[in-house]
Amino acid sequence: VRARPAGAWSAGRSVDGLVALYEFRLAKGSIVKDRSGVGKPLDLKIENPKNVRRTKGTLEVRGKTLIRSDKPAAKVFNAVRRSGEITIEAWVRPANAKQDGPARMVTLSGGSSERNFTLGQEGDKVEVRLRTTKTSGNGIPSLNSPSRSLASRLTHIVYTLNRGGRARLFLNGKQQAEKRVAGTTTNWNAKYQLALANEPSSDRLWLGTFHLVAVYSRDLSAGEVAQHFKAGVNARSAGTQLA
Repeated sequence: VRARPAGAWSAGRSVDGLVALYEFRLAKGSIVKDRSGVGKPLDLKIENPKNVRRTKGTLEVRGKTLIRSDKPAAKVFNAVRRSGEITIEAWVRPANAKQDGPARMVTLSGGSSERNFTLGQEGDKVEVRLRTTKTSGNGIPSLNSPSRSLASRLTHIVYTLNRGGRARLFLNGKQQAEKRVAGTTTNWNAKYQLALANEPSSDRLWLGTFHLVAVYSRDLSAGEVAQHFKAGVNARSAGTQLA
């Protein structure tokens, strides 16, 4: 049964504009299912399953691996290019506050120096890179959270960008950084795969635990971000439960 993207989300998680959703509900195997119910599922494959530990609702990266789609992430590319807006959301627990590079948590990229976007960890900060017609092909300049804003505890991270170029970064429901990003997403590369925990080039490993990852083709409001944080890490969609 196909998941229904419409309908009430438990405890106030928004479904409008959702493109991809990973809840890590499988406790074994090498596949991470896309539970968004939107378009063709963008499932991800774990390249080294022995280096992760899975439970129902978590995926802990303990050693070198790469978790990525086997094809280009066409539905993410198309939806964001069309809207000119994006939200990248993650519930994660970093293994430590010393990872850098930045270490890739969520990335739509072709290697360590070219990307459409990356949500990463740079020591005790979150760093987000996003390509536009006015940034570098590596998504520089980036948007960073303040020093000492990220630690090895469960953290809700949300990056939003609206069509006017306002980029915001929220941690645990509160805005931590904001900037204006010039240009548009019309120069995004359609060939990139969506990946977690590393670059497709396998040289920017992130260690830690994933609880939820979502991508939207619109910018969530500050109120929606706060509601998602309040809803908590285990908020589920009625649609995904029925799938």
